[in-house]
Amino acid sequence: MAGFNWANVALVYEDFMTRFLAVCILLLGFSSAAKAEYVRCTPDQQASLERAISGAFDALSAATVAINSSNGAYRQWFGIWDPVRAKQVRRTMAALKTHIRTSKTTYFCAQNGEQNCDASTYANVFPNDPSTIYICQNYFNLPVLSESDFQAVFDSGTQAGTIIHEMSHYDVVGGTDDLCYNRGVCSDYARRTPGRAVHNADSYQYFAEDAFLKQR
Repeated sequence: MAGFNWANVALVYEDFMTRFLAVCILLLGFSSAAKAEYVRCTPDQQASLERAISGAFDALSAATVAINSSNGAYRQWFGIWDPVRAKQVRRTMAALKTHIRTSKTTYFCAQNGEQNCDASTYANVFPNDPSTIYICQNYFNLPVLSESDFQAVFDSGTQAGTIIHEMSHYDVVGGTDDLCYNRGVCSDYARRTPGRAVHNADSYQYFAEDAFLKQR
């Protein structure tokens, strides 16, 4: 007779605790993002950013519940399930949600040529300054997550997802790097190098976007 498989028991327990803790976080946590400040943003730009910040919070809430071995979005962006890597993803997602919920962030609307902005850049941060996101003009060409479906979310993601991407770079949040860009490249990156995908900013962005869209 085959021996008892304790590894499977551990995996089931890990999944159960993940789902249980995620639900507790959702029930006990606050339901909105912290108040933000805006510098050199037009009224329309401020309204777009406010909507994106709310969308980012909702996407992070959805992603928190989706960190488990059976979730297809998790596997697509972080590769084959591994409990140690999952803990890293869980820590970063929790830090992202805490930061957007409790920390006042200044959104500085920059022109091309300022703060490393150019025609192809969406936003920038300095990882050691978790209080400011520099929003480039091209950012406002991205689709709105709350109005999107999977066809509308093109290769570079959404306005809400970009905020998640940038916040993940903060040293006190995730300390992520830009190891790959764009959905096709990063999906393949997760399959080939899952240990590095958990340190990649776009991977957190796409996972949160997909978790939000799939729950709708």
